[in-house]
Amino acid sequence: MNLGLKTGLLGTAAALAIAVTSVPAYAQDDLSALRQQLETMKERLAKLEADKADQRRVAAAAAVEAGDKPRSWKLPGTNTSMNIGGFVKMSMIWDFSQSGQGSSSATSEGIGTGFYPTVGSAADNIHNGGSFQFTARRSRIWFQTWTPTDWGELRTYIEADFAGAGAAAGSSTNLLRLRQAFGTLGPVLIGKTQTLFGGFIGLPELLHDGAPYAPGALRIEQIRYSHNFGGGLVLNVALESGPGTSDAGVTGSSHDVVGISTASAAVAGPFPGPQRWPDIVASLQWNFPNGALYGSGMIGQRNVDPGTGGRADTAIVWGATLGARYEMGRVEIGGQGAIGSGIGNKYLDGGATAFVDSVLVLNAAANTSDLRPVLGYMVQGYVQVKLTDTIRATGVYGWGMHEVISEGVGTKGAIKTALSPTGALPQGYWAAFGNILWNPVPQVTLGAEYSFQHSSRYNGPDVQGHRLQFAAIYRF
Repeated sequence: MNLGLKTGLLGTAAALAIAVTSVPAYAQDDLSALRQQLETMKERLAKLEADKADQRRVAAAAAVEAGDKPRSWKLPGTNTSMNIGGFVKMSMIWDFSQSGQGSSSATSEGIGTGFYPTVGSAADNIHNGGSFQFTARRSRIWFQTWTPTDWGELRTYIEADFAGAGAAAGSSTNLLRLRQAFGTLGPVLIGKTQTLFGGFIGLPELLHDGAPYAPGALRIEQIRYSHNFGGGLVLNVALESGPGTSDAGVTGSSHDVVGISTASAAVAGPFPGPQRWPDIVASLQWNFPNGALYGSGMIGQRNVDPGTGGRADTAIVWGATLGARYEMGRVEIGGQGAIGSGIGNKYLDGGATAFVDSVLVLNAAANTSDLRPVLGYMVQGYVQVKLTDTIRATGVYGWGMHEVISEGVGTKGAIKTALSPTGALPQGYWAAFGNILWNPVPQVTLGAEYSFQHSSRYNGPDVQGHRLQFAAIYRF
């Protein structure tokens, strides 16, 4: 409150009080009026003091305070800490041979059936002699909060990038895509985040955003429970959504299935199949000096109902992984290995290599169906050397196979023709990567990376490509 106003009110009240006490006897009729004026002045003074106290409280609540977590601040008037982070990533890509994009405006980063166009096709001829592209769609932003509660820490996390798809060709193809959105209260997580299958232990540091083997990078809706035993040992158990995730699903099917009849002829899909149960996934991680080990496993059920020509059928799918990394001075080595039945296009490669999950064998005469999960396996290893405190070099090799041919009926040649009439069905895949990365300041990474990828196909020519990629990543 203004000091002059306060002083004036106090002076007026004092004068009134003196007047009341010194009034002569013949003026007693005015005594009640003077007392009323005094009470009015006191009430006004009390109200002004209360208003000033409220203003102090509002100003204190509006002040920005440091949060309880690094790089965070308190939301005004709450005990919740918040921060915002992310990065800007600009990639410059040169494909030396066939194009890694189906058109001049689309951007593709895997080696699936659509990654390299058929030799001699219009898309291939357009890009003969190589193809260059810029893309910043892998830039990312996230928001997270932490709030202490009687039940433990409450954390929320939302993350998005601009690698969404579905719009018409052009700049609008860089759609905002929800990558992660989850909340945790104590040991329980509910929402969308990285799957427990595979984990990040043993994954190399690459610039390539469509890396073929990165099981733990797949983001899936789930309910998870975590328990820390101490000594670096952590157990996680989760119920995870099936193959139809919100990032990329197979239209009309609960998983990626190819069909074949008992006459060794192809059967057109897709094959509808509802998801009736979540996958059960568990992991155990052990962090020790200079390294870590990570093991995980999953089990689930897949369903199909082809309708005319066969009955509904179900099959059990499963998988297991093991990952490790270890630092020896300036050298770090690591890798992952995985094996599974019926999980290739989801867990093993996340759709990057276009492997299939199952083969559906139909017997039209008997009106029967046999859903046969495909066995798949992969291994990947890397070595990273810190050349200086800010420069490091990485070499990576990965290899994987899917035994699709083993699940068919008839002769091997007939099965190949039935399963892959266009010659586009992948059988095996291998890739080699090499990069050099430089951090001129901790928030910035500049790098160059070369990759060679090879995919063998059933009943068709193998495809391969080699790519040079430069990237600049600015974190905030």
